[in-house]
Amino acid sequence: MVAISGLSGNEIFCLRQQGMYPGDLVIGNSVFSLGLIGGISSGLKTIVGGEVSEVTSIIHEGRQKAYARMLAEAQKHGGIGITGVNNDLVQQVGNVEFLSIGSCVHQGDEKSEKLEFSTSADGQELYCQIDAGFVPKKFVFGNVAYSIGVGGGILGSLKSLKRGEIKEFSSIFNQTRHLALKRIQSEALNTGANAVLGIQTSIIPFAGMQEMVMIGTASNHPALTIAWCQSPIK
Repeated sequence: MVAISGLSGNEIFCLRQQGMYPGDLVIGNSVFSLGLIGGISSGLKTIVGGEVSEVTSIIHEGRQKAYARMLAEAQKHGGIGITGVNNDLVQQVGNVEFLSIGSCVHQGDEKSEKLEFSTSADGQELYCQIDAGFVPKKFVFGNVAYSIGVGGGILGSLKSLKRGEIKEFSSIFNQTRHLALKRIQSEALNTGANAVLGIQTSIIPFAGMQEMVMIGTASNHPALTIAWCQSPIK
């Protein structure tokens, strides 16, 4: 049977230094209708601006379902972990697809292996993290769906005609980034991790709003004191 992996040659080489070798590519997805989301996005909260919590919740659910299905597929393939995990949002006509993809890695007999971790790190990053003493636990994310609001958009457009900071936009973006950071830290805390590594931030246009999402890897390092288990480093 041919193994199909998303790992590059450099990643495979790095993982071999840690006693791991590539397994199969694994995929999970979930498709939601944009009808309900569109109705919410046209409501009062998008006029006022700020987080649209109902849409945040829907997107979070879609991302979680896609991740869970990828995890279930990985468990069927065997392996000790999944590396290079991403969690994308693909907008289609009338629908949105949440898509999780990663590559299984092995460290022994596939029949006796148990899935121990998932990570957003690629093979090279995973090698470096393990070499530095970190133990990966779980792929985690924090997201916020928000609107700058009709009023904010008009005000921002007027101010953008002049040079200088647009404080209204700075404030909204700053608040949403800290909220996403707080949520990814909370997810890591729920796994018992004391660190979140390799955090990446994306801003995705979505149904008249934007989603800010941060992804990373909840990890443990034995040198960190127990206090970090209550507030993981990031």
